[in-house]
Amino acid sequence: MGKVLGIGECMIRLSSQRGQRLLNSTQLDLTYGGAEANVMANLAQLKHKTKFASKIPDNSMSHNLVRHFRGMGVDCDPIVYGGDRLGSYFVEVGTGLRPSSVIYDRAYSSISMMEEIEWDLDELFEDVTLLHITGITLGLSKAWHDLGVEIIKAAKERDIKISFDMNYRQKMWSHEEARSVYEKVLPFVDYLNAGKLDAIHFMDSDEVEEEPGCWQYYMKHIASKYPNIKFLYGTNRHMITPNSYKMSGYIWDTGEQKAYESKEYRMDTVVDRIGAGDSFAAGILHGFIEENPLQEVVEFGMAASVLKHTVSGDVNLFSLSEIENFMVNTSNVIR
Repeated sequence: MGKVLGIGECMIRLSSQRGQRLLNSTQLDLTYGGAEANVMANLAQLKHKTKFASKIPDNSMSHNLVRHFRGMGVDCDPIVYGGDRLGSYFVEVGTGLRPSSVIYDRAYSSISMMEEIEWDLDELFEDVTLLHITGITLGLSKAWHDLGVEIIKAAKERDIKISFDMNYRQKMWSHEEARSVYEKVLPFVDYLNAGKLDAIHFMDSDEVEEEPGCWQYYMKHIASKYPNIKFLYGTNRHMITPNSYKMSGYIWDTGEQKAYESKEYRMDTVVDRIGAGDSFAAGILHGFIEENPLQEVVEFGMAASVLKHTVSGDVNLFSLSEIENFMVNTSNVIR
């Protein structure tokens, strides 16, 4: 297996301490995160060769970001330096009935100001067998509406599989803008992370009554429009309080027309939800790369996501063996 490449924005993350609000914080915890970068770091933890491409300013904070991800095993050589701004986001960590909240400060970041592809694509795609990219990156700017599509097409021309996470953010672009770009991207996608709202807002799906297994209706609808998508996957989250919920994962196999769903977990003490979706995606992609049985794939992906909820920061800090042990361990203490 060759390398997995992620392309996107990576930012500084500044978080309040538990029990504090941003409005009265005098100290913030600093780390780094971004959808594609998180997935590359998570896959590296699972012993895959990964590399990450972005554009960041040439300053000490950017160099620290690179050290952060290189320390997790991600090849950061494709990162280009230039521009004036590294985006950031502020997290007010919730607790009890108070949800966490996020303030983004990413306008005019170096990567969002790109007007043309600044990588040599032959060099960028060398040894790459899977490209992972998200709707967040495609929504960075009007230029990225086209650049993202161009990069995906170039990867497909080189027989590279495409993993796409819809990851729609309404603060970045409108439904209409996103839909026009998604319609250009989805015919090239092999693995799609999507859910009910994606099917309704971007694929003209009707909404059906909420009941167990209804996710299959939406996945079948997406697959009927884009039969090139080999596997669709996602999560079902049922909120109990803002910081506790029940959660399960699913996979739809388009070729076999077969559904796979993980067991449901109940999480009563969530430490940090941010990055849990990226951890799930990495766990699923790990299974696809290894060609594991799909029931095993979705169970592993869900276990990885559940464990991510127990640690702070954007990246899952658990190894392959630790996730596998969690899947079978039923005792209170692992000895």
